[in-house]
Amino acid sequence: MSLNDILAAPLAAILVEREARWNLRRELAATCGQAVISLTLNIPGADKNPAGTAQAFDSLRQTLRRAIARDCGHAACLTAEKERAGVDGPCWIAAVNLDPAQLKALCVAVEEEHPLGRLADADVLNAQGQPVNRADVGLPPRRCFLCEAPASLCRRQGKHDPQEIMAHVRSLLALATSADAHS
Repeated sequence: MSLNDILAAPLAAILVEREARWNLRRELAATCGQAVISLTLNIPGADKNPAGTAQAFDSLRQTLRRAIARDCGHAACLTAEKERAGVDGPCWIAAVNLDPAQLKALCVAVEEEHPLGRLADADVLNAQGQPVNRADVGLPPRRCFLCEAPASLCRRQGKHDPQEIMAHVRSLLALATSADAHS
């Protein structure tokens, strides 16, 4: 078995899981006729479940649930929820009775203000199953893990050493197991 074969198997499984998650989000939007949020973790590399992943995910999910309930005025704002876990890491998908732009703004606030927020990947679909992006709600692109440049630019240019990025991710995951992450 070649190195390419070894690397291709996990990548293929991750891609299959991402497609299933995309389909589930669209189905939930169509069934519920509401905005849908999908929370995953932004973990570079093939291992999407390193130590600290479960704690980071739980902290971020609970923070998003509280923010949604606060903005909605009641906990019943979440009308349907699904959770998945697999080779692509944990995932929480929920239909939410909130304006999609308002929901996206909440997600971005958590991504930018929570101690673990840089790990959060909170995507929003409108009731028609179309993505609501940061630009759609007048917000700047996501920043890089290591610098203030747009993450997409750093990724495209290969600006940072992958080991440096993973060291930063590991430090955030270590934070997830400490009391500081639950603020």
